[in-house]
Amino acid sequence: MASSSEDQQSQSKATDPPPPHPSSAGNNPPPVYPPPTLGYPPPQGHGGYSPAMGYPPAPHPRYPPATGNYPPYNAYYAQAPPAAYYNNPQNYRAGTISAGFLRGIVAALILLVAIMTLSSIITWIILRPEVPVFKVDSFSVSNFNISKLNYSGNWDASVTVQNPNHKLNVNMERIQSFVDYKQNTLAMSYADPFFLDVEKSGQMKVKLTSSSPDDPGNWLETEEKLGRERATGTVSFNLRFFAWTTFRTGSWWTRRVVMRVSCEDMKLVFTGPAAGHAVYLADEHSKTCSVLV
Repeated sequence: MASSSEDQQSQSKATDPPPPHPSSAGNNPPPVYPPPTLGYPPPQGHGGYSPAMGYPPAPHPRYPPATGNYPPYNAYYAQAPPAAYYNNPQNYRAGTISAGFLRGIVAALILLVAIMTLSSIITWIILRPEVPVFKVDSFSVSNFNISKLNYSGNWDASVTVQNPNHKLNVNMERIQSFVDYKQNTLAMSYADPFFLDVEKSGQMKVKLTSSSPDDPGNWLETEEKLGRERATGTVSFNLRFFAWTTFRTGSWWTRRVVMRVSCEDMKLVFTGPAAGHAVYLADEHSKTCSVLV
């Protein structure tokens, strides 16, 4: 049995076709290279074939390509980047210096404002400045007369000014006084300047003289209202002041302000409908005026 199986195998080998002969060198498949090491391009296949693993064809950096097998032209690597791609060191340095200079100015301004604010707060805590107190002791008018486009009157007022500050003296260098009826100014003059020491008070004498109105058209309506109110025997006037004032303590702190003093609703009583004299009837306390700085 064993001999018969061997005979069959020998017969089958005899009948099998011979193995094919290897093909010529021109039909050989391209060789397969291992992945290139990091930083090196992949090698070029033999005969101009691209290597495996999907790498683009490129010549070996050490060997020129074969005759007639030049790689395709690549404009990305051949064309230089535009000039704007490169940064100019001089422009960069100038921009850095300008930005630093601006930041320095802004920081200096912020520091200056912070110092001034802190100084004002400390000064207010130490000195506690207060505006003077104005009180009208007397107010009168004589020779008061109104007629068409003309009016006259002599005004006198006595005002007590008190300095409530414990560490600041007050110097009123210029004082401008007004007498108003409604929105119209009847008289204007300047009072004498005076000085108030710490926690002291002084008397301010004011004298004013009325003259013809600057706006006759506006005065006609005001004249009618004033005539009707005068017929009742009592007319309300306003006495106000502009005072250019300096607060000072020794020689290390000085502050100049313009105070706006308003003494409103000063009721003057006329003795008769045709009388030209009227006086202010003060209550038990003098009229206290409002002060704005």
